[in-house]
Amino acid sequence: GPFTPSFRTDLLSEWSGKMASLNVPHTPGADITSTLADPVQIRSWNIAGLPSDGQSVENGIIVAKARRWPLMIDPQGQANKWIKN
Repeated sequence: GPFTPSFRTDLLSEWSGKMASLNVPHTPGADITSTLADPVQIRSWNIAGLPSDGQSVENGIIVAKARRWPLMIDPQGQANKWIKN
C-alpha cells in the first residue's frame, strides 16, 4: 500500500476513536493483521520471500484479499520475488 506505517497507525487510531465515540461495537486494539490474517499463510509468505515487517504483511493481506490485481511499485524487488514464489 502507499501509506507509511505511521500514517496507517494514525488512521487506525482515528477510526477506533470514532467508533468508540459513536458507540459502534468493535474489538479494541483490532487491526488488519489480527482481523484478516492467517498466521500460517503469513509464515508461508515469509518463506516465499515476503519481508516479515508489519507493513509488508499488511500489504500481503491486501494483495491476497483484493478482487483485482494490485499495482506494485517495487524498487527493491521484494514483492516481485514474493509473487514469483
